[in-house]
This record gives sequence, C-alpha cells and structure tokens, in this order.
Amino acid sequence: MIEPVAFYPTAVPLAFFVWGPVLVVVLFWAVGFWSSRQGVPRMLENDWNGFNVADVEKLFAMYGETHRARYRNRVLPADVACAFTYAIVGAILIAGLSMRGQPWWVAALCGGGWLLGGLCDVVENLAVARLLDKYPKVEAGDVAFASRITQFKLVLFLVGTIGAIAAAYLAFKPLAA
Repeated sequence: MIEPVAFYPTAVPLAFFVWGPVLVVVLFWAVGFWSSRQGVPRMLENDWNGFNVADVEKLFAMYGETHRARYRNRVLPADVACAFTYAIVGAILIAGLSMRGQPWWVAALCGGGWLLGGLCDVVENLAVARLLDKYPKVEAGDVAFASRITQFKLVLFLVGTIGAIAAAYLAFKPLAA
C-alpha cells in the first residue's frame, strides 16, 4: 500500500530553508562591502579575541572625525538591519522546523544561533555606537561589555550558520525518503 505524503504547512515554504540563509550571507557580505566603501574597516566587530581600551583608542584615532561619523551614521545602521534580518531568519527557521514536526529543542538548536546572535549583534552595535558617542573618553567598562558581546555574537553566528545547514537538511529530508 502507498503511504500518503505527510502534510507540511506552507506558512514557511521549503524554499525559505535555502533562500533565508542565502539572504543572511549576502547581507553579511553587503554590509562588509558597504563598510569598506565608507572607508571604515570593521575591526572591532570581527575580533574573535576581544578588544581593549587601547585597541579602541587606536582604531578611533586612525579613523579620524569623518570616518568615525560615517561608521556611526552609515555603517552601524546597516549592520543593525543585517542583524535584525538574521535574527528574524533564525526565528523563522525555528518556526518552520517546529511546523514540520521537529521537536522544539531541535528547532531551537537549528535557528537559535542566528536568533540570539542577531540580538547580540544589535546590542553590540549599540555598545559600539556608545563608544563612538563618548569618544575621546573611552571607558574600560563600556569596552569590556562591547568586546564580550562581540565574542558572543561571533560564536552564535557560527553556530547559527551550522544550524541553518542542519535546518535545510531536516526540512528537505522527508522529501528524499
């Protein structure tokens, strides 16, 4: 006897499990390209080892007034938009996998990295904006907070990338069986 095909809700189409992560990667590269076009290398936001007061002072002094303003008013808003986008993609991955019958904890492992990473990225951008607004006065507590949030964001983004690959596999797996 032929078994019926399982019903999958169309609220989150299968294509999203491919095109959602592709959108995240494209936006990630686009923000990097936008940053380089503004003449503002994003060294703080990509520092796996963290950064300290001396790093921030050296970088902000190197930028100069014009590039600091570009960083604050052009690059950080673009990065916030990217961060919200990948947080939303992470949330939709969780919802889509849950709707397809995956246990909630599996769905959370797959999409939670980007959901939490995106939120950490927004907080990181607000912390960097605070550093820029207070410059030339750079406080160790503000730098330590921004540095730690950056490290959390980077780890969660990596976990989210692996989770997005796993989510695509889990979403398409029933079709191959």
